[in-house]
Amino acid sequence: MEKPLLLYIFLLYWHFLNALFTVEAPQSLYTVEHGNNVTMECTFPVNGKLKFGDLSVSWEKKDKLKKQVYVLLKGEEDFKSQHSDFRGRIKLLKENLNLGQSLLQITDVKLRDAGVYRCLIGYGGADYKTINLRVKAPYRTITQGVVSTGGNKWKLTCKSEGYPQAEVIWQNREYEDLTDKANTSYETGSDQLYRVTSTLTIKSRTDEIFYCIFWNKELQENTSAVLHIADSADGVLWTESRHFVGAILIVTAFFGSVLLVMLCLRKARANKDNRTPVATSSTAKLSKDKDTYDCRDASSEDREMKCKYK
Repeated sequence: MEKPLLLYIFLLYWHFLNALFTVEAPQSLYTVEHGNNVTMECTFPVNGKLKFGDLSVSWEKKDKLKKQVYVLLKGEEDFKSQHSDFRGRIKLLKENLNLGQSLLQITDVKLRDAGVYRCLIGYGGADYKTINLRVKAPYRTITQGVVSTGGNKWKLTCKSEGYPQAEVIWQNREYEDLTDKANTSYETGSDQLYRVTSTLTIKSRTDEIFYCIFWNKELQENTSAVLHIADSADGVLWTESRHFVGAILIVTAFFGSVLLVMLCLRKARANKDNRTPVATSSTAKLSKDKDTYDCRDASSEDREMKCKYK
């Protein structure tokens, strides 16, 4: 009787310990865009200073086959069992473990990362919580093209990529639906993104606009682009005119610089010529003053010697 009683007490005590140790998930659903990063969190009780060597953390993805995402066993990281889908893109923020937080960071999120994850913590007791990861890939960027096929006919093209598959809607300036006149094709790559190309061939005058709209029904989002049919000749003339004006400005600046230099040289030469006569005149005047002798004021003896040769 003693053994069954001891076993019963042990089992009761074990369940009591597990009841005290509870893992929580502050957020049960995370939504992230394809190519971005995400950090998922679960929490656990620490009760004082964390004994790192007693802690075990496991993150796994529940697919048809369970995929190991991250393992910390008794304080030691183990990447041997990590699934290849997550290799090089997973990090556990270990500095937060002391706070009772298990933060799993996934970088460069892929569409295949979407699904249900399980966060399991072992620390005295053991418990886990499930978290859902949702990955979306909106059709953010639309590449557009307008090509004339002659006879006032135009080929309008819109391309984009995203997930899930989007519907492409075409409209004119009056918002009339032209979708049934368009041809839309879909391709998928290894990244599971849909590459959508939609082409509308239509007869139209110039200076007309059309809209292509990528409608993502699952995400309830749409992205649109405006295609403007303009006279291509105007664009060429505008470009050539812009180049022509640029050439005129360059030539004008060159000749203006040459003219300015010539004017400066001419002015400098004129100043030099004006300064020379003044100096000569002054010198001549000075010489004249020096050599001139007033014979009227001289004595008879001096007048005879200095003035007889005048």
